[in-house]
Amino acid sequence: MPLNRDDILKLVDINIKEITVPDHIPGWGGQSVYIKQLTRGQQDMYLKRQYGETRLRQDSKANNQEISAVNIYGHDAWLCSLGICDESGKPELSAKDIEALNGKNGEAIGWIAEQIVDFSGMRADANVAKGSPDEALADELKN
Repeated sequence: MPLNRDDILKLVDINIKEITVPDHIPGWGGQSVYIKQLTRGQQDMYLKRQYGETRLRQDSKANNQEISAVNIYGHDAWLCSLGICDESGKPELSAKDIEALNGKNGEAIGWIAEQIVDFSGMRADANVAKGSPDEALADELKN
């Protein structure tokens, strides 16, 4: 039987898991944290952060158009602020903590962010944002 609107909106479909930071990362090694999958809206925000906002500027005098990507910025601490949670999925961090996370061990924050991306099923999206040769996927993400 197909899902109806109410069924879809009632689904509890964001998974949580415990991860252990690799031993070689100072201060973090062997410690565990819970992470949760990003929601669709958070995934879209992540892609916007990766690709930036595109702006179209038209110069009627020169009869040309220029498209430029702006506002591309870091995302690892941002991902951690969204994805690190307690065992029930309640966020442990918020946007207020991003600056403090940016002052933590970069390898640890980067590793946890990668785990959140992978757990959210966004590896292909992240690879394209980093210059993967998968042009078909890149075109799909831009649309």
